[in-house]
Amino acid sequence: MPVEVQLDYDRGVPIYRQIIDAVLSALSTGSLSLGEQLPTIHELARRIDVNPNTVARAYRDLEQGGHLVSRRGRGTFPAPRSPDPVDARVALREIYTRAVADASRHKISAQDLVAYFQETLDDSSSSSR
Repeated sequence: MPVEVQLDYDRGVPIYRQIIDAVLSALSTGSLSLGEQLPTIHELARRIDVNPNTVARAYRDLEQGGHLVSRRGRGTFPAPRSPDPVDARVALREIYTRAVADASRHKISAQDLVAYFQETLDDSSSSSR
């Protein structure tokens, strides 16, 4: 299956959001390619043992965000799209907000989180020289 959804009920992230994140991850890594059909709503719901309405909400949000396209009678597929810098900024803001919230649950400040990211970035750029 091109989309692997690993649910974590202890993370405090809604299930539909975890499904969205899994699909977006599959799209960004290329494990879900253009023209490749996603599992049906009922198939994915059965596979991860959630209510089909939860999967339907995730798919609907992904479609509204321009990430998926549904074709009546054929299924749901990745939407063809070109990179949009505005979409990237929105995605980065959402990622940052989730990272800060996760860090906060571990009593890590936003400043410490950003400093860690910067250290990691500095380490990776110095090792590639």
